[in-house]
Amino acid sequence: MNLAVVRSVFHDHLESLRDREGPVGAYRGGLGRRTDLYASLDVALMRTLMGEDLSAILSPAARQAWADHINSYQKPDGTFTDVYTHHSQLHAHGMVIGALGALGRPMRHPHTLYAPFADPAAVSGWLEQIDWAAQWSASHLFWGGMHCYSMSRTCPAAWKAAVFAWLDAHLDRDTGWWTKGIPHTDRHQALGGSAHILPIYQHHRHPFPAPEPLIDSVLALQLPDARWLDQPGHYPVSYLELDALYALKFAGNLAPHHRAGEIRDAVRRFGARVESVWQADRAALLAEHPHILLGLVGTFGLLQQHLPDKFTDTAAWTDIFSDIRLYQTDTATAQLT
Repeated sequence: MNLAVVRSVFHDHLESLRDREGPVGAYRGGLGRRTDLYASLDVALMRTLMGEDLSAILSPAARQAWADHINSYQKPDGTFTDVYTHHSQLHAHGMVIGALGALGRPMRHPHTLYAPFADPAAVSGWLEQIDWAAQWSASHLFWGGMHCYSMSRTCPAAWKAAVFAWLDAHLDRDTGWWTKGIPHTDRHQALGGSAHILPIYQHHRHPFPAPEPLIDSVLALQLPDARWLDQPGHYPVSYLELDALYALKFAGNLAPHHRAGEIRDAVRRFGARVESVWQADRAALLAEHPHILLGLVGTFGLLQQHLPDKFTDTAAWTDIFSDIRLYQTDTATAQLT
């Protein structure tokens, strides 16, 4: 599959969503819809995942204008308005960190979102109150909170040690899932939750204790139609599939000799489905909000990482979890520290 063609389609579509009467970085949630915060964030992230370096290709004035537009949604207490659907303030924070980091610009106002867990002594209590049974959405709090804080130069080594000690102790070594002893509300929760936690291991190069069981668990969840999401009527390519591809790539790199052929076969089967859906339902896919498209772009990025001979492009695509450029907490808070 020629991802250069896919990239061109995305480029043209995102350009069609740009508000030509608004500031740089103002994007609509779809054709004929209003501009919104997440559309602006999603486009910055998508362009980064498809190989663009916004800090290099945009002028300083353009990058500042884009950041100003994002920051126009920030309240003096550091939180953001116009948060997409059911997402939390910490999810919005993680998205803003990613977009502003890519633009090389900071937030306008300081925030106190890290305060409930910034003390090493508070780590265990904060982690224990996460809804681990329904962790697919609950883990957004970890991703936009603890993970982003861990990438800051102000984060002490003792804090990171406390986080990894808790995570390691509560990881089920037989399955590779969090958290041991707590049943999940459905088959999707452990995978959707793990994808938001694994990047802290990757970005800090901390040993992950159970890559082989994680591979086994992810492969076991794949359905006969090659999908991982068992919700008929949902998006034909979902964030859960992105999560599965990322978990297999992360764990596969750590245990390269464990079921490598089966991983490749699983990814090939799902990749064929994505290619078919892209060809048949492209217009319907592109009609979705840019936040849904962000998941699709990341899925293509992970398909290229798994199968570079099949998903080809001169540009190297990445994904929202592995790409450390989206976790530049110091850059995004430069004027606040």
